[in-house]
Amino acid sequence: MSNHPLALVERYLDALQDHDYDRARHCLADRDFHYESPIGSYDSADEFVRFVALSGGILQRIERRHCFVDGDHVCHWLVLVTQLSEHLATAAVQWAQVRAGRIARIELLFDAHRYRLLFPENASDA
Repeated sequence: MSNHPLALVERYLDALQDHDYDRARHCLADRDFHYESPIGSYDSADEFVRFVALSGGILQRIERRHCFVDGDHVCHWLVLVTQLSEHLATAAVQWAQVRAGRIARIELLFDAHRYRLLFPENASDA
């Protein structure tokens, strides 16, 4: 199994889509991990995966539109298809930074208005 940055990030996205949170966690750094999105910020991979396991049930699939790789940096243009009260397709951009064969940083950007209604304790005042 390759730990090339693109292969690693693709495995992570596959694990999220499959709701396999143990497999997703294995892709993430044990130390010095950081995740940032409009609905949450985590400095622990374990805390992040616990959040994803609780909230990830709404994810139906991840459509990958395009990907850019620059060394240890991997950027995906995605469509996150979720099931809230109806199917919702949300355009998103994910940037991941790989260090020592694991994902050390993830930033996910998307319009989070509907998601903030579901997770108000993680929402910013924006």
